[in-house]
Amino acid sequence: MVTPSQIPKVIIITGASSGIGAASALAAALFWKGGAHLILGARRLDRLEAIAAKCREAGAHAIPVVSDVSRRADVDRLVASAREHFGRLDVMLANAGFGLLAKIHQTTEAQFDEIFATNVKGTLYCMQAAAEVMLKQEPQGAGKSRRGHIIAVSSGAGRRSLPLNGVYSMTKAAQLSLTEAMRVELAGTGVYVSSVHPLMTATEFFDVASERSRIPFHGVGPMQSADTVAKKIVRLIRHPRPELWPVTGSRFLLAFSAAFPGLADRIMARTAATRTR
Repeated sequence: MVTPSQIPKVIIITGASSGIGAASALAAALFWKGGAHLILGARRLDRLEAIAAKCREAGAHAIPVVSDVSRRADVDRLVASAREHFGRLDVMLANAGFGLLAKIHQTTEAQFDEIFATNVKGTLYCMQAAAEVMLKQEPQGAGKSRRGHIIAVSSGAGRRSLPLNGVYSMTKAAQLSLTEAMRVELAGTGVYVSSVHPLMTATEFFDVASERSRIPFHGVGPMQSADTVAKKIVRLIRHPRPELWPVTGSRFLLAFSAAFPGLADRIMARTAATRTR
């Protein structure tokens, strides 16, 4: 009898050159081994090739594709690569994105346009391109019920914005809105749609954001490793559900923030002041 773990998975991962994307590629390779067929997308070829090599060492098939998700043609090329090499697409992990540290009134139009193009339009392009393929392909898996799984890596900031992260948080909220709508629109089709909401993850995210913005910032809240988040994403692929919150208790914190917004504001202001030193 073939178990779900033995069924090959064709997975596209954007932003796969570092952080959660790279960790998710390796976690998938370790779990599905020879059944993991990975298309790894990002802008940095050297890092992509290094991650692909690690995935191959774990037994997976991995193909690096230089791509920028803010360009629809690049996203279409990722999907075409999956179909060309492996004949189908089972999972689209729309993970690519970056942070911006700036007060709202000091954010430039150029900064806004750049982060919106990657974090929001890039996610939209991934969702649209994946759905077009998944809805047409034959289902597989237990009970032949799965045509595909679209996963958007949003953030806890998509539910509660953070100081100095207002525009970034806006993009995460936009990703969540797209995911929530698409999840209902595709219900019953065999295409699952999920969102992932990490809080603070130990990656180069804050270093890059601080360097781009020239504001030192170390995040707010408990820190998790990218490997921990990646293993939970693999579990989400195996057992789809609407939302994944990798940090235990994070929904309680959000409920507290919604119930007591003024108090939450004061706590965040004090925490942000200590994290920007």
